[in-house]
This record gives sequence, structure tokens and C-alpha cells, in this order.
Amino acid sequence: MMSQSDTDLTALITRLSLKPSVQSVLVLSRADGAIIRATGLITRPTSPDHPLAAEYAAAVYKYVKASEELVGELEGIDGGVLGGMVKKEDVAASEEEIEKPRDDVKLVRLRTKRRELVVVPGEFSWRRSERRGG
Repeated sequence: MMSQSDTDLTALITRLSLKPSVQSVLVLSRADGAIIRATGLITRPTSPDHPLAAEYAAAVYKYVKASEELVGELEGIDGGVLGGMVKKEDVAASEEEIEKPRDDVKLVRLRTKRRELVVVPGEFSWRRSERRGG
């Protein structure tokens, strides 16, 4: 039996896959980049030892991590003031006196002449159901 999060994920993948310009959908674990689901052209292997989805997953995970590092560096430079997260006059004398909201990556888009990659990092509760014999 599928859990609600499984149903939501399946519905999302189906909705995305029906768009004419979408060739593949890849769902990765935010923790380690492991493939949770892959559909479309990306599921074909480039060779027996190197499935295309695994190669894309590794590259996309690296891209998202680099984007997250950039956001962290920008926060370190301006403390979120230029990002509109914290007003300069609201910043206390000591950084320990306030807790600033963390700025997270919401969308990463890469467009080249041949492809477009849209990454929407998010938290999605995923629980894999297992069948047990009995």
C-alpha cells in the first residue's frame, strides 16, 4: 500500500512527465544524492556499467551542493541584509543575540543551447514500503 507521500510524489512525477518539454524526471535524496525515482529518457543506460540516471544524479547533486555553498557564502558576506532576510537596524550588537532565518536554495535553473535543467530542492517525506512474506 502506498503512503500519502508516495501518492503525492507519484502524482507530481506524472504531472511533470505529461508536459511536452519534459524529457525526464529525477528525484534524488537530499542527504546523499541517491536516486529515489527516475523516469523518461534518463533511465536508458549509456553502457552496462554506467546508467545515465546515475551519471546525471551525481552531476545534479554536485551542482545543488555548490549552489547551497554559494548561498552560505553570500549570507556570510552580507548577513542576509541584501537578500531582504534581516533588516540592518534589526541586527543586534552580538550575532549570538539573534537567530536569523536560514536562506535555503529554492530553485536552481541552468539553460544551455541544448538543454535546460530545473532543480527544485525541497523536503519530501519519503518512506519506502516493503512487502513481507507471511
